[in-house]
Amino acid sequence: MSKHEMLMMAETIQQELVTHRRHLHQNPEIGFDLPNTVAYVEKTLIEMGLVPKKVGKAGLVVTIGNGNGKTVLLRGDMDALPMEEHTDLPFKSTNGFAHTCGHDIHTTFMLGAAKLLKAKENDIHGMVKIMFQPAEEIGQGAKDMIEDGLLENPKVDAAFALHVSPDLEVGKFGYKPGVAASSLDGFFLKVQGKGGHSSEPQKCVDPLMIVNAIYNQMNTIVGKEVDPKERAVLVIGKMGGGTVANIIPDTAVIEATLRSFNPDVRNHLFNRIPEIIDATVKMMRGSYDLQTISTPSLYNNKDLCTLVAPFVKEIVGEENLQIDEEPLAGTEDFSYISQRIPTMFMWAGSNGLGNQNYPLHNPNIILDEGVLPLGVAVVVHSAINWLNVSHH
Repeated sequence: MSKHEMLMMAETIQQELVTHRRHLHQNPEIGFDLPNTVAYVEKTLIEMGLVPKKVGKAGLVVTIGNGNGKTVLLRGDMDALPMEEHTDLPFKSTNGFAHTCGHDIHTTFMLGAAKLLKAKENDIHGMVKIMFQPAEEIGQGAKDMIEDGLLENPKVDAAFALHVSPDLEVGKFGYKPGVAASSLDGFFLKVQGKGGHSSEPQKCVDPLMIVNAIYNQMNTIVGKEVDPKERAVLVIGKMGGGTVANIIPDTAVIEATLRSFNPDVRNHLFNRIPEIIDATVKMMRGSYDLQTISTPSLYNNKDLCTLVAPFVKEIVGEENLQIDEEPLAGTEDFSYISQRIPTMFMWAGSNGLGNQNYPLHNPNIILDEGVLPLGVAVVVHSAINWLNVSHH
């Protein structure tokens, strides 16, 4: 199937793609709690003659193709963020959640891909598995689907994902071979002190003093214990406790995130932070509860990228696919898949506003729907051609 035919097929369903995207954009849901989103995706897939299967707490998978040969996975994430949207779009969200990361577009890419792949099913040498994933924003959805057998029956050999980018204009695509996004570790600390009256501090254990000491100590660790040639960032985004000036509170909290690229750096810091917390709390006579969450670094397989890049260029043009110098400072839970099989994660330019646009997760961001047919054509063309090459 020619590249022109693929792009033309995607462009003929542009209006349908826009309809899907706007419906999803106007009705965002978060985490694993996506009943309306999942129902909409499921209904749309069934209308295409496909048989969606529930995988994990709120994921859906469809498999398209012919049984003999390899299997490639395409990922679309469905969840939004718990924040307001401040755009003037006629289809803006008003329910307190917002698709400011573009997952409404990612889901639409996969609905479009499903339609085109179903139409071309006889030309597929192998299988294409499409995953509609919940809970990417909380770093849990991919892991949950993997644990429920996402990568088996049929066994997946490679995976592709697209993510919209307001930093690139429509038509431009980018990828970073090797480490493509940082790991993320979250630390959620609750310190138990002993509350009481401010006139009798000797009878109390002040948890605010304890979290203050931990805050100061944690903020020295990257500067003093990480090689300056490496990169890591530790941010304490939430801290405090108490209700009024004349009461020493009973409890206080700190919540922090650590991002890094080098696994050795990450492991050192991940082990040191609990040591600092433990020693400080005990020294100051408190007790504590510490919860952690972790998402690994995203890794793009270099051989897979080399093989697939020409297929992407056939759709977008030689000059419109760039190799990024730097990994994403943020985190992507597609990383759980990249730990197990070769993956290629790409950026799809979706900036139609030039310098007026806003970054991802900003309440004012507007993403250009011109990216819809391009994204669909890129993932379908890449999947079919990778299977053809692997088949031979």
